[in-house]
Amino acid sequence: MISLTDRRVPWVGVLLCATCLAYFYLLDHRLFSSAHFSPIFRYLLTVYDSRTAWLALAICLLAAFWSRPAPMLRLVEVVGQRPYTVALASVALIALGAIVVYHDYPFSMDEYAAVFQSKIFASGHLFVVLPHDLVDWLVVRGFNGPFLIASRETGRAIEHYWPGFALLLAPFEFLKAPWLCNASLAGLAMVLIHWITHEITGDRRAAGWALLFTATSGAFVADALSYYSMQAHLTANLLFVALLIKPTGYRAFGAGLVGSLALILHNPVPHTLFAVPWIVAMAIDRDQRQYLLPLLLGYLPGVGVGVGWLMFRTGLASAADGVPAVTEVANGVFAWPDSTLLNMRVAALAKMWLWAVPCLFVFALLGGLHHRDNRHVHLLMQSVVLTFIGYLFVRFDQGHGWGYRYFHSAWGAIPILAGCAMTDRSDAERRLVSFAGAAAILNLVVVMPFQMHEISEVISQHLAQIPPPKRPGNNVYFIHPRGGFYVADMVQTDPLLRNRDLLLVSRGAYLDTQLIRQNWPSAVKIESGRAADQWYLGSQDRRLPIPGTRDQAHFVFAPTLCPGLPKCL
Repeated sequence: MISLTDRRVPWVGVLLCATCLAYFYLLDHRLFSSAHFSPIFRYLLTVYDSRTAWLALAICLLAAFWSRPAPMLRLVEVVGQRPYTVALASVALIALGAIVVYHDYPFSMDEYAAVFQSKIFASGHLFVVLPHDLVDWLVVRGFNGPFLIASRETGRAIEHYWPGFALLLAPFEFLKAPWLCNASLAGLAMVLIHWITHEITGDRRAAGWALLFTATSGAFVADALSYYSMQAHLTANLLFVALLIKPTGYRAFGAGLVGSLALILHNPVPHTLFAVPWIVAMAIDRDQRQYLLPLLLGYLPGVGVGVGWLMFRTGLASAADGVPAVTEVANGVFAWPDSTLLNMRVAALAKMWLWAVPCLFVFALLGGLHHRDNRHVHLLMQSVVLTFIGYLFVRFDQGHGWGYRYFHSAWGAIPILAGCAMTDRSDAERRLVSFAGAAAILNLVVVMPFQMHEISEVISQHLAQIPPPKRPGNNVYFIHPRGGFYVADMVQTDPLLRNRDLLLVSRGAYLDTQLIRQNWPSAVKIESGRAADQWYLGSQDRRLPIPGTRDQAHFVFAPTLCPGLPKCL
């Protein structure tokens, strides 16, 4: 039966690619609606992903007619025998892509929040103290609560999310190489995917297939380019699995420590959904129950840090006048699935398909069926299903993001399961081997360059909404939050105000001008547009040295703002 199914896989892939393409023609015409999607989610889906659907169908058709398995098997042999070389090369290329393709820029507020906190940690502090009279210039009011928390009374500011990913990012931020963080995590994930697949199957070639599927899938590479915490979630969950495949007391404790970090990367939901099947299986297995206590003990540090962070965050939020309470923000996250939410998740399925090697999810299903009696395969499938189902109750469509990033914490299981489908494949199974290899290679050379161009183009267009800074010297931009497409997300200021230019929230022409005149009387407004007003502070650097540091400078503001206007209101 498996062999018969294998022969049909190429045409199943073609059919599903055609179905995905049909979805875009039905969207907003019949059955499916994007009326309630966030603007950025709808834009990326209907403009770029709809074009990718054509490419996916084309390469799936080409791969279906490829009938030479020998080159594919040789490639997989090479990849399977040199996982560390492949991983290191991938780290280098992804790090370069983070600079060239992603512009070394936190594109969304979800990304910026972690970068903001990592800069604070890298400076040796738990929080930063902003000029309290400037909070409404430094943080968009609608973002003070959901992304950052800044008190208007004390000036204390931190990120809203839990601090685990910011802690991981902090050493790279200290070394001035934040773009290397997710790239390094991606390299570690590739090694883990290869190792886990080999441990499950005992087949180095299957491990090579899993590694090839990973390296040629757009979702894996795109999230590694970004500043999203989801790449850290993916890697942490894979390490959690690797430690539990052959459990001992020490490995179970280590898995708990990894899980404790995963819980606080940005919120506990992704790891919880992934880990529950593994913890439950250990609890009900008489032979493995002895490892449950060490596993749970390993979780205690993360739980302690998470509770402490929540308490600190809640206290800071309560002191921040006008900032929504943490519980108010959390209560708006979950909802029962309705037609709107289901529409979002159908779109997510299309994204999952298009940001992976065509047919990868079919290969994964086939691998799960082929090894359905393997305990670890069964648990990986449960983690995958539970993660997708769990996010059916999250009322957001994800907004920004490449592929379906809510699923990315469990995405690492997919190439492993797909690799399991390729065990014991030889020239006898010409059809599946030829198709899988051709689909992966064509996706690498055709689809992924388009997706990388998409990422670069979208971020370039976003940054182009404000004029370039005038040099030499400093510039101050007053961003009009409603004046462009997600232009409010551009209010990204270093927490210690060290950047050469300031990007502030406009509070109206009068107050903005008062702020400039009080601090830089000779500044000149050189641009006034829909998205932002640009002021040039002159050819000299207006930043002052930071006491106790070498070669660091920051902006210092006058203590009293807007004479005659209490608190500038």
